[in-house]
Amino acid sequence: MKKTMKNVFAFALVLSLALGISSIPASAASIKGIVAPLTVTVGEDGNFGGSTQVSSWNESNIFSPDFNSYSVSADIYLPFSMFSKEGGSIFIRPMVQFWFPEPGVNGYLESDTEIVIGYDFENNVPFFKGLGKNDVETDDLPYLKSVTQVGDLIRVEIADAPVNSTLKSAEYGESGREVWRDPIPSAGSGDACPCFKVGSDRYENGSFAVANASVKIGDKEYKTDYSKKEDIAGCDPEGGEFSSLKASSFNTYALSVTKTSVKIKNKKSATVKVTTMFSGDKVTVSSSSTKVAKATYKSGKVTIKALKKGKATVSVKANGTTKKIKVTVK
Repeated sequence: MKKTMKNVFAFALVLSLALGISSIPASAASIKGIVAPLTVTVGEDGNFGGSTQVSSWNESNIFSPDFNSYSVSADIYLPFSMFSKEGGSIFIRPMVQFWFPEPGVNGYLESDTEIVIGYDFENNVPFFKGLGKNDVETDDLPYLKSVTQVGDLIRVEIADAPVNSTLKSAEYGESGREVWRDPIPSAGSGDACPCFKVGSDRYENGSFAVANASVKIGDKEYKTDYSKKEDIAGCDPEGGEFSSLKASSFNTYALSVTKTSVKIKNKKSATVKVTTMFSGDKVTVSSSSTKVAKATYKSGKVTIKALKKGKATVSVKANGTTKKIKVTVK
């Protein structure tokens, strides 16, 4: 990011439209994008809530004072752990974020509609509804191309989402962001990027990912270059400061292990590689018989120490998924 400043509801779910499901094998290749944290807290009213804003900065000096000409696109990947049978939901708001060197602040164009994603566990399909101004529901969001299952993730495909032409400031008022009150900067005096605000109404801290992000000005599209290692994106957890994020790869499955059974000589050790959805996911391990074998986890590997002859099962847990490793100590 160029500068720190640039580095930037709870809803009642109603099943309005079930979308077709497509899936790919759990062994599918990793996807390149931005992985961001989502922290949900409980408010004074007892309701859960929290959101994170991810800005994917492109090349400099992308700007037009014609705010009617902007739209944004991206694929948002949400893990199943963000949903629950009790009715959790995720909302996504497309935005355009600007950085204006003069007067040295951020500006925003926001969508008039939030995409609300839920999951119908009875019929095993994700579904969505749109909420416009004053929480008015809409059944038709042309820019929402699909909500599909990809491995253990739900992919929300957004293409050319329009944003409101009213420029907003970074400041919040009682009804949201304040309308921009300074003179509108002239052409060429700012940068623009695709920006997506993702939030949840259930108590589940975790991560989500943004891939294939782009901002379009008229017919000209500017895609985020994820091959760069620096100055890719910024993240603003609700109520927090902007921080830098780097492009990284993430997997479409919650958890995998390289071996489901091992044979170890007594007093020796064996290691099993563990791969999770996002880097840094919490992983826990346990042994069904600590007298036979002890298991520990560190840096993507489970180490199994044989203690005496016999059999045990090591359980590896992450992202609501459990994998078992059968252990035979000879």
